[in-house]
Amino acid sequence: MRKGLVVVGVVLLIIGVLAAGLTFQLSQSANVPAAPSAETATMPTLEDGSVTVSWSGGTAATVLGVFSGTGCTNGPAAPLASGSGASGSVTVSVTSGTTYQICTTAGGPVSATIQTDGFGIFVIVGIVLAAMGAFLLVIGVMARPRTRAAPAEVDAATPAATDSTQPSDGSMSDLHAPRDPTDQGHIMQAAPIAEQAAQGNRAMIKCASCGTLNEPWLHNCRRCQRALTTTAESV
Repeated sequence: MRKGLVVVGVVLLIIGVLAAGLTFQLSQSANVPAAPSAETATMPTLEDGSVTVSWSGGTAATVLGVFSGTGCTNGPAAPLASGSGASGSVTVSVTSGTTYQICTTAGGPVSATIQTDGFGIFVIVGIVLAAMGAFLLVIGVMARPRTRAAPAEVDAATPAATDSTQPSDGSMSDLHAPRDPTDQGHIMQAAPIAEQAAQGNRAMIKCASCGTLNEPWLHNCRRCQRALTTTAESV
């Protein structure tokens, strides 16, 4: 979900719904005269609307009519709507920008209230905004979030391998011990053990190949694993 699109979509949707739900309403008081005089009303810019004329102060013989154009002043014409009596109301559907005349054709002048209701251009704008907001809201909800590439892992520096031929501990003589040039096998490095004195009557055995001192009970050199029976030197 992309929060930016969702927020914009919600805002546009709210504004659009509010604008689409608003209606134009105008109410005015007027004294409606007897024909051929008339009260003129010009409709504002509406996409759809109506005019309601409510009157009072007449007589039983009063007849009030709403005419299109100049129907009151230019001779009798068929009214769009009419009503009779001392009081009452009539409602007419109107067209944007059209002029209407209101007059009494019998019974004399009356006091009236002219109320105009309708939908203006802002209603269409509101519908468009609401549609755009709903579209952005759906896109924002369905959109996948952006994912950042994971940073490349840097391998830690591998410590340099210890030279298998270099003694980690022991006498300096091990560095200069002779090696068998024909030996190509893997040499296992034994754990360093300090030189020990001879135990009892048995002396330490020194390997003639690598010079390592070995305990008298060993049969193979603990360093180069060669048989001490062929390379042994008593110390």
